[in-house]
Amino acid sequence: MRESDVTLPFVFMRKAFSFLLPSPQVPESLHQGVYITNLLSLVLSLLTFFLFCTLFLLFGLSPTSGYIVGVAFLFLIIVFINRTYYNFGRLLFCLVPIYTSLLISLYGKHAEPYHTYVTYFDARFIILVTTILPAVSFRLQERLKIGVCLFSTFACLILFDPIHSALGLGYFQRGFDSPSYYYINYIALICFLVLLFGVLTLKAITERAESRAQKSMNELNYANVQLVNRNEELIRLNHAMELHNEEMHQQQKEIRASRELLVEANRMISQQQEKLHMYNLQLEKTVEEKNIDLVRTNEELVRHNNELRQFSYTVSHNLRGPVARLLGLTDLFSKPISQQEKEEIGMMVKKSGLELDEVLRDLSLIIDIRNDLYQVREKISFEVELAKTVSMLRDQIRPTYQIDVDFSEAPFVYSIRAMIQSILFNLLSNAIKYRNPENELRISIKTSKHFNRDVSLQVSDNGLGFNLQTHKENLFKLYKRFHTHVDGKGLGLYLVKTQVDTLGGKIEIESEINRGTTFTITLPTPRNVSKQIFFDSESAQIYYDADINNTVIVWKKNITGIEYRRAFQAVLYTLKTYNTPGWIADLRLQGVVDDAEQFWFMSTVIPEAVRCGLKRIAAVGFNDPIRKSYYDRMIERTAEAGITLKVFESLEAAVSWMEAFIQRN
Repeated sequence: MRESDVTLPFVFMRKAFSFLLPSPQVPESLHQGVYITNLLSLVLSLLTFFLFCTLFLLFGLSPTSGYIVGVAFLFLIIVFINRTYYNFGRLLFCLVPIYTSLLISLYGKHAEPYHTYVTYFDARFIILVTTILPAVSFRLQERLKIGVCLFSTFACLILFDPIHSALGLGYFQRGFDSPSYYYINYIALICFLVLLFGVLTLKAITERAESRAQKSMNELNYANVQLVNRNEELIRLNHAMELHNEEMHQQQKEIRASRELLVEANRMISQQQEKLHMYNLQLEKTVEEKNIDLVRTNEELVRHNNELRQFSYTVSHNLRGPVARLLGLTDLFSKPISQQEKEEIGMMVKKSGLELDEVLRDLSLIIDIRNDLYQVREKISFEVELAKTVSMLRDQIRPTYQIDVDFSEAPFVYSIRAMIQSILFNLLSNAIKYRNPENELRISIKTSKHFNRDVSLQVSDNGLGFNLQTHKENLFKLYKRFHTHVDGKGLGLYLVKTQVDTLGGKIEIESEINRGTTFTITLPTPRNVSKQIFFDSESAQIYYDADINNTVIVWKKNITGIEYRRAFQAVLYTLKTYNTPGWIADLRLQGVVDDAEQFWFMSTVIPEAVRCGLKRIAAVGFNDPIRKSYYDRMIERTAEAGITLKVFESLEAAVSWMEAFIQRN
């Protein structure tokens, strides 16, 4: 088949549809209505022919067949009328279906009296459908034309039965006797009103949308015109520039030699500028880094300056006293005194030495906290730590004291165990020490969890309390006391504040004299407690998993003996510090370990780990054939040391095995 044979029908269809387009005489605003009218006229003509064929096949020729064919041709003629008389053509398009349906209905009943009752409904439905046609053909501004068409539809529907009855063709006049016949009139009227409202509403919405779209198109066209004008102006300027360039070309020939020298000079200048720009960028980056360092250093200096002031106070008020007494007592030994006096002086020297040792130990504790001795956060049970604290204070706690505890909302916290225990100890001992002698001591300890996962610890008592406004400035200073009738050093609240700051938390106090004091400490929850990395090198990564209280070591490559020992020394550090009951080792990338390092591990690391509380080891990839000797020795050595050793294929499986022990406990 030739290509022309295929494209010929499409060319014909394109020409046919192009004929339906409005002629140039039609105003732009009516193009759409005229085009749709033409298109629907063609469709209705075809449908009318189809109706004629259907009736002919079913019933043969009837008196109305010729009229139906005439209506079909009339719809085709409307397309030609719209080429010039578009207003008349559109009116004809809307009115023809109404009146021809009514007339054909009347003529059909007159010509063939024995028609069925169906003919009283089909014409009525066709008239009802014509409600849509005015909204398709006309715009809302053409109210008169729309009104004529809609009134015709309404009148034909209302007068359908009266006209038939007037001509002796009424439903009951023809012998039909259905009592519900007139009900169809109400249904037709309701359907007409619904169609009328819906069509007019849709037409209004559509025309508003078209108006907005036309406005946007006008604005866009205006912008395009502006762009065209600018382009034309640019073309003129370019033409002027070309003329100017031609003039300059003549002048450039005279200075070409100089220009080449200037080009070379400019090239060198550009290179220097680029280098200078890069240097400036590097300098800005360096200055920014230095500024950041200076800010951090300044903050650190301010912090250290405040700490130095505290230490200066400590030295002047606490160290000076014991030292002065020691000097005075040793000076007495140079004088003639009795043996008994010497013994008494010796006892005083010992007492002063103990006081000096206690002050030095307090300072050492503060320095340890300030130097961030601990980095890793553990999963700490408040109930366990409180039990330890109560055990340490059992000599001070009387049976009549009431301690209410509620850890149900936040039973755990991820933090530093030693500091949590110290905070509980200092707050509980202060509550006991500064109790109100007129009341039986009552202490309330509870925890809560915030929406951002922070944990709050609240310790309340009904003790002596203090004036918060009076002591606000000295609240957390070293060796500051608010009650002098009992023994104390003024170190407890300072330590609590220092430890809370180190943990990144905050502390709030509410107190009232003779009513009691409430301490509220809010501690942040670390983001990734299951992978707290404290050792990371090219050969290995070691981290602490607080969720399962385990040390995890992941080997990254074939290792040397030095790398092997350095990594396990870090592992021993965590075992000594946190007494983790297990560790997980991922050996899949470790390579082969020398026999010397294996023996060092068996003889040094394993005993020390057991002493620190190691109970189980999960090894990933340990049963690789290249580690057979290493594996056999580990099986034997761990069995002797009482350690459970289990081999897994993946790190996830090893973690799941360790989690089972946490859930069991």
